Amino acid sequence: MMVEVTVARLGLDSATNSYVVVLRERGGRRLLPIWIGQPEAESIAMQMNQVKRERPITHDLCQSLIIGLGGTLRRVSITRVQKSTYYAEMHLETSTGVHVISCRPSDGVAIAVR
Repeated sequence: MMVEVTVARLGLDSATNSYVVVLRERGGRRLLPIWIGQPEAESIAMQMNQVKRERPITHDLCQSLIIGLGGTLRRVSITRVQKSTYYAEMHLETSTGVHVISCRPSDGVAIAVR
């Protein structure tokens, strides 16, 4: 069963001194915290706060590539958790069909918020 989520919060977990993105079930109360790296956290925060950089960062480049190749990011799916590591896929739709690309959840979220 697929559950649609939105980015509810992004912050620093003081217990682990790591960044965490908290996904919230759309129309629900369930939360899914995912601990992420600093570059991905900064990329997500910049986009959520509509901060523009003089030069594009990697996630901006990915967005430009998807659009430039005529694609649309349809969804990012978290597919499994194994030994506390989350795995995800981006589903890109193009004129040739849907392409499923493995990614880290943090990168998928950073591209999706764009």
